[in-house]
Amino acid sequence: MSVSLLTEHLDRSPISTDKQLQRQIDRSVSRALVDGDYARRLLTDPTIVLEQSGCPPQQFKTLRGIKAIDVDDFARQAHALFWRVEPKSGYLEERVS
Repeated sequence: MSVSLLTEHLDRSPISTDKQLQRQIDRSVSRALVDGDYARRLLTDPTIVLEQSGCPPQQFKTLRGIKAIDVDDFARQAHALFWRVEPKSGYLEERVS
C-alpha cells in the first residue's frame, strides 16, 4: 500500500468523522457553559450538537445515550465516548512496511 493510498484510507476512516463530531461537541459544550437554555436542551437531547449535520447511525445512538446531570458530566461522558488515542506515526510506518 503506497503512502498516498494510506493517506486516502485514513481520510475516509471513522477518525475523520470523529474529528468533526469532536469539534461539534467542543462548540456545544462551550456554548452550554454560557447559555443556560442551550445547556438544558443539550442535557435533554445531546443530539443537538449535530446542528442538522448528521453523523453515522452508531454515533447518533451513542450520543443520544449520554445521560448527564450537568455540562461537566456531559463533557466527560462525550470525551470518554468520542475521543480515542490515535496510534503513533511510527506504528503506522511499521505496518505499511
